[in-house]
Amino acid sequence: MNVKKRPTIRDVAKLANVSVATVSRYLNGKTKKMTSETAQTIADAIEKLKYVPNSAAREMAKNKSKIIAIVIANLADYFSTEIFKGASYKLEEAGYVPVLLDTGADQNHEKQVLDSINLHGFDGLILQPLTSDTELIKSKLTREFPVVVLDRKLKHSPWPEVVTNNSEASKNATQYFFNHGFKHIVVLSSTIQIASTRSERLKGIKEVTSNIDIVEIDESNFDRSKVYNELVNALKSNEKTLLFSLKERWLLEFLPQLMKDNVLNEQNYAVTGFADTQLINGICPYAKVISQNPSFMGEKAAEILLAMLNDEKKDIDDLVINATLKK
Repeated sequence: MNVKKRPTIRDVAKLANVSVATVSRYLNGKTKKMTSETAQTIADAIEKLKYVPNSAAREMAKNKSKIIAIVIANLADYFSTEIFKGASYKLEEAGYVPVLLDTGADQNHEKQVLDSINLHGFDGLILQPLTSDTELIKSKLTREFPVVVLDRKLKHSPWPEVVTNNSEASKNATQYFFNHGFKHIVVLSSTIQIASTRSERLKGIKEVTSNIDIVEIDESNFDRSKVYNELVNALKSNEKTLLFSLKERWLLEFLPQLMKDNVLNEQNYAVTGFADTQLINGICPYAKVISQNPSFMGEKAAEILLAMLNDEKKDIDDLVINATLKK
């Protein structure tokens, strides 16, 4: 079977009786030093041959790939996927192709992902890191290109950050329930020390009370039955108790069974946590969650990255987006 050869830039140049360099200048919009007759001749040749420029090659010639890496902490989390959706919307609108890279809540895999960033021609990076180790990230990202950190507050970060007011939001929510008689707090969370987000949220809770039990979950080695039993035991109390999840995923995981097993009731228990969907109230009608907007955060991170790519701003401030308790 004969396959029709795709026309090349050389074919266009030959038909238009000009050099390949002249056609290249035309394709890149550099026509100021070109006569209108020459430009029209090239346009006619392109139309006749049905020539489609190789955009990838043209971008490489400009040292631009038009591809942005978006590294998220865990694809299993709704928050992370919504970050990607929001950022993708803004990037695609500006002509960039977003590529999703998932660290899977595994710090070793995160290092491998960051290493791979340097092996590919990404124009920029939006990073939702697991680690809070700024020096580790800097040691991995050796290329000079724009980076925006999302959902993490890093010490001495050289990159702009888009974060939630985690500590303040946690403190305000805890104070609200404390004022309503819920003096005992059970905190449900992935390993806290790994992520600055969780540490800040716990800090906010501790500013209100020290009457806290913590149930931590190792996402890389998750035994559901063991965690559930530990959670049930922590919730057994003579005091009115608040179940406070630092991550929506764990309320979605355990709240249905807690309700089914009648572990919780509206008189003695309250439920809250950082949430990104409306699902929690469908499971527990009396839950009052702290609402975030990860898609919006992703959009804002993309806007900052685009400004850096366009060299619109030399110094870009961090952006804090408020999360609020839905009472």
